[in-house]
Amino acid sequence: MLRPERMSKTTLLFLKSDTEEVLDSLNKQGAFHITIKSGEATSEVLSRASALMNRIDALIEQSRAISGVSELPSPQVFSLEAHDWPSFLETLEKEVNSYENRTKEIDLSIKTEEKLKSFISLWSPFIESLKKTLSLEAFPALKRVSFLTLYQREPRPTPLSLLLPHPSLVLTVTSKPAMVLVIFLKEDLDKIRRAAEEAGYAEMPVLDGMPGNLNEMPKVIESAEKKLKELSLKNEEFRRSFMASLPKLLYLKGLLSDANSLITIREGATFEKRWMILEGYVPSRNLPSLISDLQARLNGRIVFFSKEEHSSPQVPVMFRYPRFFKLFESITNLYGVPSYTELNPTPILAITFPLFFGLMFGDLGHGLMLAALGFIFYKYTKSLSKVGTFLMICGIAGAIVGAALYGEAFGKHIGYHTVFSPGEDLMSLFKFSLYIGVAQISLGLALLVINNLIQKKRADAFLVNMPKLFLYLLFMYVVFNFGLNINQWFAGPIFYILGPAIFMLVGKPIWALIKHGRKEFLSVFGEIGFEVFDTMIRFVSNTVSYLRIFAMVMAHIQLTAVFYSLGAIAGGGMVGMVFSAIMAALGNVFVVLLEGILVLAQDLRLHFYEWFSKFYEDGGIRFSPFRLTFGVPIVKR
Repeated sequence: MLRPERMSKTTLLFLKSDTEEVLDSLNKQGAFHITIKSGEATSEVLSRASALMNRIDALIEQSRAISGVSELPSPQVFSLEAHDWPSFLETLEKEVNSYENRTKEIDLSIKTEEKLKSFISLWSPFIESLKKTLSLEAFPALKRVSFLTLYQREPRPTPLSLLLPHPSLVLTVTSKPAMVLVIFLKEDLDKIRRAAEEAGYAEMPVLDGMPGNLNEMPKVIESAEKKLKELSLKNEEFRRSFMASLPKLLYLKGLLSDANSLITIREGATFEKRWMILEGYVPSRNLPSLISDLQARLNGRIVFFSKEEHSSPQVPVMFRYPRFFKLFESITNLYGVPSYTELNPTPILAITFPLFFGLMFGDLGHGLMLAALGFIFYKYTKSLSKVGTFLMICGIAGAIVGAALYGEAFGKHIGYHTVFSPGEDLMSLFKFSLYIGVAQISLGLALLVINNLIQKKRADAFLVNMPKLFLYLLFMYVVFNFGLNINQWFAGPIFYILGPAIFMLVGKPIWALIKHGRKEFLSVFGEIGFEVFDTMIRFVSNTVSYLRIFAMVMAHIQLTAVFYSLGAIAGGGMVGMVFSAIMAALGNVFVVLLEGILVLAQDLRLHFYEWFSKFYEDGGIRFSPFRLTFGVPIVKR
């Protein structure tokens, strides 16, 4: 758990014609981390596959928009025959071209439907209102004059009637929306259009082949309504069709994603014309089964070179631990992935993180409320199930600490004797917070020594970091037992601090002098001198930072007390009791949410800044075995 799985650097040498067989076997094994540098694979086939992937992504988005699907369905697997990569991509391109043509067709049909809806929604009330005012049969008789039908697109301060040239006539047909009929001399058409635009009006939409006489508009509207009904049914069928095609598109995307990976590996691992060299890392426990499977599949047409790695930081890391610890791996990875040459702090973090949360959020009632919220997330929201589990763990930790150490429930003392009484025994809680800090920082320094030994940095382990650990522990011992009275320090305790400090100052410089000579001695001596001074200052501030535990406990109690005090303002009686109950309920919910966020932030800081900074280098590479979504599509049988 603390150390990663042992990895073996493995090189495979095989015929290029066997590439798909090898990759298919590696995919099924799921234990080979392939190492190919970015930029090594560039080819026309790969560029073609990447372009095709972009087209499929665009099709999926268009299909979702057309069908109105919010959640993507599962891919639908179907047969797709291909004997090599060019023919595979050609087959996919035919499928994509077919979908793109269908998309263009329905897109045009939907735009036509929207245009008809807009046309009918404006013209139908316009004509109905106009028939009540004028006779439509009179319009064909107009010879010298013309007319425009307008609707108000946006309100403007100047009325349309004041902007029109004379002579002209404005008839208001409807007021909501504002629609008007403007009658004017034919030679004033351009002036009328400029005036309409200035007043915020636009011409009513027209259809292709629409007659210019208003007396024929009822028939046009009737025809448009009939066409709209037919088009709506057709488009609804289109939408159902596209909803059914989404799973196939997702399958094509998965296939192409696999093809991209396979072509990248094939191009990047090519050695001369006929041979392939594939390098990567395999967990040492999986190496025998992987080798035997490949040899059996290729009838021995493959050569292996393997070496177990011990101290290279470039080796990918994989850890095996219980499911409970797995949850906290994501927190560790927020800071960085552990390297192959250092201890993994996740198992320790899985214990200390809930513990610190419980110490800062220690309240039986509030802890159970947080755990209940986590259970709701875990049970009823798939996307937040991990968050729900995390909240349940932290809430239970807060409830246990609140009951056992503080005796608090909903900001009230339960009534039995506990280790601490946060409202009264302040100094004990103050010191306890500092003791927690000393323990965790000391653990971090001890882990640093172990990391030095793993990395074979024995000089740093024994001459720098181990004395640093003793310097810190002895310094804290002197401070806790003799306070900050310098006179008492010089009576004897100062030598507890001077011993490891002097050892740090001279230990590694003397080693550098013996190992490398005087020049290195002076350089190392200057570095160590600064490090001793920095250690004293920084570790004191780091330890004091753990008073956040004390501060959060006090803030938790006082904030809850504020809401209880507000509830008591209403006094007695039924109204006062109801108001007090409401304030107590709202106050407790507010405290749980606010304090939960604040405590989480402080918990992360104590672990990331105060603890991880003592020993954790991160910078590791996550073990990512070669896996495909649907497998190799062109394996030769």
